[in-house]
Amino acid sequence: MVTIGQSPRNDVTSDIKDILGSKIEIIECGALDELTLEDVKKLEPKKGEYVLVTRLRDGTQVKVGRNKIIQRIRECIRKIENYVDIIVLLCTGEFPEINSKKPLIKPSTLLYNVVLGLLPKGKLGILIPSPDQIKEVEDKWKKSKLKLIVKTLSPYMSENVKNVANEFRKENVDMIVLDCIGYGKEIARIIKEATNKPVLLPRTLLARIIRELCE
Repeated sequence: MVTIGQSPRNDVTSDIKDILGSKIEIIECGALDELTLEDVKKLEPKKGEYVLVTRLRDGTQVKVGRNKIIQRIRECIRKIENYVDIIVLLCTGEFPEINSKKPLIKPSTLLYNVVLGLLPKGKLGILIPSPDQIKEVEDKWKKSKLKLIVKTLSPYMSENVKNVANEFRKENVDMIVLDCIGYGKEIARIIKEATNKPVLLPRTLLARIIRELCE
């Protein structure tokens, strides 16, 4: 598992391990491993750059420019690909230039195709960490012809999930995608209970795909 932040991502893998069980071993690598906060600040996105939101080992939320960490992601993959059967990117951002000689699961591609299979038309609620990612998300989903209702909520900072859930409920969306690996089961539960709509949580969707491939 390759995170765009720092490993280990215990906040993510705790939910994933519940589904994978004890027979599947997880090896982690982070694009920002070994970097200090000062180093990471040098990777912050400039205006117009593709924005990624992640967290450091101590839980600090940070933003990085995608192009600034592409090579670091590649280095993580090369470091672990000879020792694993499957590689998973722990990020729902788009990475068309990333590849591996082992099966590589990209959550962005997975989410997009699952949603279109379930909701070919209608109103899609999308939750993302930061307002400066809205254009990226709109560009990503514009080919779907779905009506997009985009809301923002950081998965790493204390915010009122119920407020966002109520906004989705008022918009009467047909389905909600939590478009960041950082969102956990508790956030998904609150939103689902408030809206009574299907909620797709990337980290658990990934876990079920991995288990299917490894069994």
